[in-house]
Amino acid sequence: MLGHWLRARTLILLLSGFLGAAATSAAAQHVLTFEDLRRVVTVSQPRISPSGSQIVYVRSKVDWKADRNRSELVLVNVDGTGARTLTQGRTGVTNPQWSPDGTRLAFLASPEAGKPAQLYVMPMNGGDSLQITTNKAGVQNYAWRPGGAALAYVSDDDPANQKALDKHLDAVVITDNDYLTTEAAQPAHLWLAGASGGSASRLTSGTWSVVKGSAPVWAPDGSKIYYQRQPDPLFAHFVSQTTYAYDVAAKSSADMGFGVDSDPKISPDGQEIAITLPRHGSLYLQTDLVVRSLSSGKTVFDSLGIDRNVHWFAWSQGNLVVATTDGVQNVAWWLPRSGTSATKLPLDGSVGFGPDATVAKDGSIAFVGLHRDRPAEIYYSPEALHAGVRQITNENAWIGEFAIARSEAFNWQTDLGTKAVGVLTYPVHYVAGRKYPLVLDIHGGPISTSTWDMTGLEGLSLVQILAAHDYFVFRPNYRGSDNQGDAFLQAIIGDVTSGPGRDNLAAVAALRGTGMIDENRIGVSGWSGGGLQTSWLIGHANFWRAAVMGAAVTDWYQEAMLSDINESFPQALFNGVSPFSRAGRAAYAAESPITFATNVKTPTLILSDTRDQRVPVSQAYTFYHALRDRGATVKFTAFPRYGHFATDPVGREITLRAWAGWFDRWMK
Repeated sequence: MLGHWLRARTLILLLSGFLGAAATSAAAQHVLTFEDLRRVVTVSQPRISPSGSQIVYVRSKVDWKADRNRSELVLVNVDGTGARTLTQGRTGVTNPQWSPDGTRLAFLASPEAGKPAQLYVMPMNGGDSLQITTNKAGVQNYAWRPGGAALAYVSDDDPANQKALDKHLDAVVITDNDYLTTEAAQPAHLWLAGASGGSASRLTSGTWSVVKGSAPVWAPDGSKIYYQRQPDPLFAHFVSQTTYAYDVAAKSSADMGFGVDSDPKISPDGQEIAITLPRHGSLYLQTDLVVRSLSSGKTVFDSLGIDRNVHWFAWSQGNLVVATTDGVQNVAWWLPRSGTSATKLPLDGSVGFGPDATVAKDGSIAFVGLHRDRPAEIYYSPEALHAGVRQITNENAWIGEFAIARSEAFNWQTDLGTKAVGVLTYPVHYVAGRKYPLVLDIHGGPISTSTWDMTGLEGLSLVQILAAHDYFVFRPNYRGSDNQGDAFLQAIIGDVTSGPGRDNLAAVAALRGTGMIDENRIGVSGWSGGGLQTSWLIGHANFWRAAVMGAAVTDWYQEAMLSDINESFPQALFNGVSPFSRAGRAAYAAESPITFATNVKTPTLILSDTRDQRVPVSQAYTFYHALRDRGATVKFTAFPRYGHFATDPVGREITLRAWAGWFDRWMK
């Protein structure tokens, strides 16, 4: 009887396991395609109402036929109920902010397609929004004045030589402008507009500039506006930005004396200011959060104990919430006003803290929650993450119909004597014991981090597509990444390309050692700094089956001459070494992939936008001709667009299709 029972029980378990596996397979039979990914809804900029009862956020969807992203504001209760759209028919809606009393909502939007954004105010008890600015250059950012009667905003000046421009006298004096410059940059300044409309008044003027896109910050009593200022309007000079305070009554500004800093935020009691300061003098490298007394100027407490590059922070009832990366996750830290040690906030392991959040007066917080297995959604916590979190939106529930690739952390040893960690994504149809091709997808920056979240250009699109095509995808966090502390980040200085290159070669060796990789089918790719790494790696190893290098820095000398971050960025990474000496030129050449182009044997796809101000397309042309000249297999596809990567949906997709298609051609 017992044997009969055991046999029957075993049969039931086998059947249930088979049926469960079949059900799982049926439920996850679809793999994602580029067409499917057009359905992804992006959520961002959650803002809690002053009452703490509602959240407004920006929802963005792809309009494929129009080749644009359509955004709108959505209002939802903090329990996730009662969602409704507020801005139907508006163009380019972004940056919602509640009035201090919660009766109105301000936001930026374009009056019509192609026009610069203006500032609007919407009554929350019904009625249409009111456009309150008409600046020719539009509005970049703004903040409500305490009391809610007015808003301070940032706008570019009109050209001072407009009459000359009308007569086609359009010569431009070049200093640190990028190679695409066709007109002089205009300074941005502070303005004040009434919340009910009417004429706006200028607050500041001069040849110096408010940092483009930065937000003005009011003192709680409305007496001052804190803002970021740089010596002129050139993008390259944002690295010299510092905080000023505009005295509303005196109508004058004063330097706060912090030196190079960024992102000022005033404490709720108006007694302290929090800023981020570069640890090594450059905003391109690690920044720390520092809180200083406004009366004495002395440091009260800081984030040095966290030892992570600060991405975002906000005051929470006199304390601070800080966002960083850590390993392969986006995390949040609690930095207490008491100056005691910071602690990592206890989020569910499946939810990452996206640095796109708001903290209400009562300490509640709304943020963009990130996931390994689905796109981001809005989350809410009543006590700054101390009391758990609640998912508020479910905009991407449809993705549950698809098989999603599994992502895990993968560690390896570097020649620094420390471990590095990256994200290994498995083929969707992975079967243990089989070997699969491997593609490296290397992040740019280089001061950045690849996390395991299914978000962003690559984590959401490229990685999932390649995994659906049955590749392993590895995103390495090489030295210079900001996920392991300042020492690991700072190790990139001097060895700008070769140090990370050795890390990435060591990562491939470690992955080979797992026995899961088909060693004859290993590809390498990346955009920007990832393209830099790709072009270096194919010049230093010939086991690669295929390579895709997008917007790649192939020549540091060209980067230092032509880009919109010209001298300051390369010199920060080369420890202050100027390219304008024999020794400097040699140092730059030693770290430039073009120097090693004669070694390349890997079939290579080169991608670039023709009007890329960050990494000029001349570097792509140079590398292409270097490979073509020696008969290497190479293809160069240029996209006729402005910018460092396509922002329009069609442009993004055709770029990623070319990227994935190259690996399918050479590695299948």
